[in-house]
Amino acid sequence: MEIQRYNTTAVIIHWIMAILIIMMIGLGLYMTGLEKGSAERSWFFGLHKSLGLTLALLAIIRLVWKMRSISPALPDFVAPIQRKTAIATHHLLYLMMFIQPVSGYISSSFSGYKTKFWGIPLPHWGSKQPELNKLFTEIHEISAFCLTALLVLHICGVIYHMHRKETQLLRRMWFK
Repeated sequence: MEIQRYNTTAVIIHWIMAILIIMMIGLGLYMTGLEKGSAERSWFFGLHKSLGLTLALLAIIRLVWKMRSISPALPDFVAPIQRKTAIATHHLLYLMMFIQPVSGYISSSFSGYKTKFWGIPLPHWGSKQPELNKLFTEIHEISAFCLTALLVLHICGVIYHMHRKETQLLRRMWFK
């Protein structure tokens, strides 16, 4: 039986985003522990913002690609509860992939610091407003924890299927 796979574009975007999201989680944890006002902290925040906005663009591309392409059907051996869990997890992952950069950008707009995208200044439409900055920072942090939990659930699903030697399912999102 031939494996129904995602197309090459979907696979490439998936793996680039997976790597960048994991990097962003680590970077976010690292940079927030640095001394406030330090050049090192500022540099890492700038990197975090640029990577986050890059991920936002990739998420848009990915969503458009997904809407224009047909995803391969899950194999028949996948139990109904697993199907529902997979669909819910994927929908929530997409939601978090949009909440994260939007809340981060809005938080930054109310922080008093300007946002640059790989050195290019972006519109600074907010003024320094600590209350709004705190609100959107909290949204950003909570959604980061939700994203991390969803990633762990997603990876646990991969490990489960690997353990059951259901490799045809896993190869759907791998390179040919």
